[in-house]
Amino acid sequence: MRQVDRCWMPMAVGLILLAVLTSEGAETEEGFVPLFNGRNLSGWVTEGPCKFIVKGSEIYCPGVGNYPSWLRSEESFENVVIRFEFRMFLYGEGGLFLHAPKHGRNNRVGFEVQLSDEIRNRQPSLISTGAIFDAVPPKVQAARPLGEWNDVEVRFDWPQLQVTLNGVLVQDLDVERNPELKHRLRSGYLGWQDRGKAYSIRNARVKRLPDRDTTVSIFNGKDLSGWKVLEGGGSASFLVDEGSIVARNGNGYLISDKEYQDYDLFCYVKTSHPASNGGIFLRWKSLVPKDRGYEIQIEDIPDSNNPTGSIYDWSKATGLLPTSEGEWYPMQIHLRGSNCVVRVNGVTVASADDLPLIRSGPVALQMHSSNKTIWFKDIRIRELPTASPEEK
Repeated sequence: MRQVDRCWMPMAVGLILLAVLTSEGAETEEGFVPLFNGRNLSGWVTEGPCKFIVKGSEIYCPGVGNYPSWLRSEESFENVVIRFEFRMFLYGEGGLFLHAPKHGRNNRVGFEVQLSDEIRNRQPSLISTGAIFDAVPPKVQAARPLGEWNDVEVRFDWPQLQVTLNGVLVQDLDVERNPELKHRLRSGYLGWQDRGKAYSIRNARVKRLPDRDTTVSIFNGKDLSGWKVLEGGGSASFLVDEGSIVARNGNGYLISDKEYQDYDLFCYVKTSHPASNGGIFLRWKSLVPKDRGYEIQIEDIPDSNNPTGSIYDWSKATGLLPTSEGEWYPMQIHLRGSNCVVRVNGVTVASADDLPLIRSGPVALQMHSSNKTIWFKDIRIRELPTASPEEK
C-alpha cells in the first residue's frame, strides 16, 4: 500500500481503506485519496432528507430529496484539490460544497461550486456550471452537452480558488478581494447538494494541501475550562451539556480568561424561544463600572430594536432575519480596529466602522432573560494582526 501523505487525517475506518478501494476506472494520482469506495457511502453523512444512493460506480442523486439536504464528508477540510466527474440530466441542478458548516446555509457560510444542466444559461451566469453560486459567474461556458460526463478540478488554497471545467479555467479568484466571499469559512465540510434534481458523480478524489488557518477553539465542549461565571453578574446559570454551553434563567455573564483585540469569531447559536435575550460581548472590561465593550445581540425577533446580529445601539441588524426557532445557526463576527462586521447564517446583517474602543478584552457570553435558554457551541477565534493607526 502506498504511504498516505502525512497531512492526510483519516476519516472513519471505512475511509482508511479508500487508498486501495478505488472505484472502477478511478485514476491513481500522487497525493490523491478517493472520496468514494465504489460500493457504499462509507465516510459520508446524510443531512436532512437527503436521497443520494450508490448506482454502479456512481454516487447518484435521483432527484427526489427535499431542500435543504446534502451529503457531507465525515471530516472537515481546509486547503484541497478535488477532482471528480459529473453528469447532469434534464433540469438537473446540484453543487459541490466547500468549507461548509455543519448547520446553516452551506452556500453562504461556506462555498458552492454550481453544477447545472445549462439549458437556460446561454451566457455565463451566477447559476452556470462552475459559478461560485450566487456570487461569481464562470469566465466562460465550458460544460459538455446534457447527459455527457464533465471533468472538474477545484483547487482551494486560501485565498486562491480555481475551478477548471473540461480543461478550461473558469474561476481564478482571490476570495479575500471579493466583499461577498472574504468573510466565509476558512475550513469546513465537503458535500454534495440534494436539490431534488437528478445528477451523478463519479471518480471523486481529494488531495490535501498544507493548512494555514490559525483558528483555535476557545471552548472544549466538555467543561468551562478557560471561562468563568462573573460573580455578582446575576442569577443566570451556565453549564455544559452535550458539547454546548447552556445559558438559562435570568441575567448573567460567562467571561473568557483570555483577552483578544482583533479577531474573527465563529460559533453556533440556538434559542429556546424568539424572545430569548442575550449576546456576545467583544473587548469586555467590567460590569461595574459599566464598561462592557460592544455587544452582538441575540434576540430572534425581527421587530426588536436590536434583533439578532445587531451591534447593540451602534448598528441594527437589517434584512430578513435568517434564523429559525430551535435550530442552530452560525454567527460570524469580524472585528478589526474600529471596524466590525456581523454575519448570521451567511448574511451580513450589521457593520460599523467607527467603533472607538480599540483595545483588548475578554469575550463574554450573556444571558438576559428569565425562563428562556440560549445554547452556544463550537466557539472559535482566529486572532488577527493588530490594526495599524491608519486602519483604525
